[in-house]
Amino acid sequence: MTRNAAIGDLALATGLRLGEFTHLLPWEIPALPPARTAIPIPFPVPAGITKGRKFRTTWISYDALAGLHDYLQLDRAAVTVESSWRPPRRWGEPMHVSEPDARGGRINGIRRSWESLTPPERRRLVAPEGGSCLLAVKADGGPFTAWATVFERTADRIRARFEPRFPHVHPHRLRHCFSMQTLEYLVTGYYRQAAKLVRHTDADAALIFYLTKADPLLVLRDLLGHSTVLTTEKYLKRLDTTRIYRQAYETEGAAAGLIDATAAQWEADAEFDHDTDGDL
Repeated sequence: MTRNAAIGDLALATGLRLGEFTHLLPWEIPALPPARTAIPIPFPVPAGITKGRKFRTTWISYDALAGLHDYLQLDRAAVTVESSWRPPRRWGEPMHVSEPDARGGRINGIRRSWESLTPPERRRLVAPEGGSCLLAVKADGGPFTAWATVFERTADRIRARFEPRFPHVHPHRLRHCFSMQTLEYLVTGYYRQAAKLVRHTDADAALIFYLTKADPLLVLRDLLGHSTVLTTEKYLKRLDTTRIYRQAYETEGAAAGLIDATAAQWEADAEFDHDTDGDL
């Protein structure tokens, strides 16, 4: 289904938490660049839906953003236009939106910023053309929020049809995947630039400056919205990150002529040339 694929790609490409991507509004989605780019596109995350209500900016790939815009312009538009959906009474009074733009809109006649809206308020929003204002909607134009069920059923189908060992998948697992993918991306570029600095300048000061200003953990901390880099470190300890650093260091170092595996092995072996059983 287009909706599920678009939102799944969004979560995987941004590292958003379940409560964050569930309560995004269409007007908060960044514009699609005019040309395809390999550079990640900044993706603002409004404070009203973040953990701790703290604004941050993550990023998204061009392909994931393009898929999201396709969903907005086609499938979503088809089910929301002239939809008669209204929030159930137990949620509170409907909040009718008019004159929406990227920053906010009139809600029941009063101008408000999207940033100020909490998840419960966002669920009550009714779009000008009809239907819910949440990013993902059901066939009747109402808000769709049952993402845990979507991923659970998808995992069940994969186990039944293709791979019995496929794990149970919760939406938060996509955030873990984003962390691993992003760390690998950062570390690969990190060591490539570090290797170039050492090779071309042979200046320790330049390398230290680069490592200080472009540490992948600091970047990942900001993307994930952690309060401190210590939180990011503790989070990553539960993921398999050792392989990423080792492979990146060996690959980029060798490409820059900084690592000679054969010479390194000889040097290591030489440490044991004079060892005897009596010296142990």
